[in-house]
Amino acid sequence: MDSKAWALCFLDEGVALSVISRKETRCQWLSDEEHARHYLLHDYVSYVAELGELDAQQTAAATERFELLMEQYPEPETLVEYLNDLTAGLTRILWFGPLSALAEDYSDFPLALRAYYWQEYGEGDEDPVTPVVEDDWIYLVESMDDFLLQDDY
Repeated sequence: MDSKAWALCFLDEGVALSVISRKETRCQWLSDEEHARHYLLHDYVSYVAELGELDAQQTAAATERFELLMEQYPEPETLVEYLNDLTAGLTRILWFGPLSALAEDYSDFPLALRAYYWQEYGEGDEDPVTPVVEDDWIYLVESMDDFLLQDDY
């Protein structure tokens, strides 16, 4: 996995939970920050618009609001807080940021993912907050789907 890779992971809060009584999570891996921000602004906004049954005018307004927030809050964690406020009841972003941060940061989501990763892939003596070395990032990525299905965040 490329060291510049980014991810957008999100949880459906509305339809999946009410209709099929299970959480639906998705994680989109993107080649770099530019592609990740493009995906967020276009594909993710379209997805939210579909979930919220927005018409074309409402979707355009949502896109403008996302653009403004992305300009005002370039830091991923802060941006996610504001975007999640906009999409409450439909979907919630769990992670938007670089793979390197998932492997090394000490915020809640990366710590929880690494604890799961070390439990599944470790030899049993690793501290669950231990960063994952770059050569093993592919295994961290592989563990994401199971982590998203099993843990409550």
